[in-house]
Amino acid sequence: AFGMEPWHASIEDTFALLCGEKKSLQGYRGYEKESLKDEEHPLAPYNITEQKELHLYETDATHGSTAVDEVFMAGRLIGGCMDCLVNLAGTNFDKVARFNERYENDGIIWFLESCDLNVMGIRRALWNMEHAGWFKHVKGFIIGRPLCFGSDMMGMNQYNAVTGILTKYKVPIIMDVDLGHLSPMMPVICGSYAKINAFGNDISIKMTN
Repeated sequence: AFGMEPWHASIEDTFALLCGEKKSLQGYRGYEKESLKDEEHPLAPYNITEQKELHLYETDATHGSTAVDEVFMAGRLIGGCMDCLVNLAGTNFDKVARFNERYENDGIIWFLESCDLNVMGIRRALWNMEHAGWFKHVKGFIIGRPLCFGSDMMGMNQYNAVTGILTKYKVPIIMDVDLGHLSPMMPVICGSYAKINAFGNDISIKMTN
């Protein structure tokens, strides 16, 4: 990605973060649906054609998930690609319970996205992670754009596949964030303490140690 010309703002942010010069990020305005990269053009820049639209939810036991204009959350960041993570749940490589207990006082923010999971696969993955106890002490969820963006299956879409599982935790949910397999991606530091604000289509992530 660092070979593309010109650099997208997300690549600049990533390089600055790696150099220790930046820990605060702002979301980007658009994203690419179809990449221009191929064998003959491996360094093609992002093909930004789509307008980003965040979906923000507050959740409670009475009303379920309610769309809102603004949310805030703070806690330790942990997460990644659900396609990979769900296969670790309940194995000898599953150390999430230890992480959750270590940072109980900070609370946990899960950042999640999916590659080749369809909407039913996303729902099943979240169900598995939930029953493995991963969402203990959760303070919020930020969900990246899935590669199956816009798909629908038997009345299930990318939004209710997530909210149908996560509403019970009564924490904010931000969806279609600049994370995952539809570029660009915000470079987040797993394990860092973060304060996340979202208002309309704008999101900011401020990370500390």
